[in-house]
Amino acid sequence: MSVAAHTQTADYVWEPRRVSTLKAARRRSRMVGGMRRFFVAGAGAAFASVFVFMGLHAVEGGFMQRQFNASEPLRMINPRFIGRTDSGGPYQLSAEFAERSRGENQPIELFAPVYRTEAGTIMLAPRGRYDELAQTVEFNGDVLFSDSGGNRFSTPDMHVDLQQGLLYGDGGVTGAGPLGVLQADAYEVRESNMALVLRGNVRGQIPDRDAQEEEPAP
Repeated sequence: MSVAAHTQTADYVWEPRRVSTLKAARRRSRMVGGMRRFFVAGAGAAFASVFVFMGLHAVEGGFMQRQFNASEPLRMINPRFIGRTDSGGPYQLSAEFAERSRGENQPIELFAPVYRTEAGTIMLAPRGRYDELAQTVEFNGDVLFSDSGGNRFSTPDMHVDLQQGLLYGDGGVTGAGPLGVLQADAYEVRESNMALVLRGNVRGQIPDRDAQEEEPAP
């Protein structure tokens, strides 16, 4: 009797404890499952936010890049412009490279430009500016030009009217040719009749050809 009573008492004491343990385990499982879902959702949100941030950064970067590119000048390598004067004389304007600011009818900056005509005039300079609308070119720097008559001149700046075939400047000019050494404050070269006009403090040194012819050769 004492053994049975002891067994019944043990069963009575053990059963509620087991039920309580199972309930606690289920609560822990639900809590762990909830925490797991929470962390999984948080990780997914963080992962998605990274992609959203990258996408926004890419869009903003592309927009900024487009803005930056839109402000950059257009660059041309070895540009070449060909045309004719009003009198029909062809000319050619070229450069090592050129830049044009974005916008309508913006002038073209020329680097190492060269101007040539069918009549034999050649002009080169470190820099220049070509206005397509006005059909004019401005050359700056140590401008050198020559003509078919053998004249060679240098000037700090030169303007070219492409339609009239007219080269002129008022920054001073020095040169030499068949007539001798020449210097003036302003100059004008007309392609129509191949005339060279000098103005302002014109000075020159013309060699004495008779004396040169009479002088015996060494």
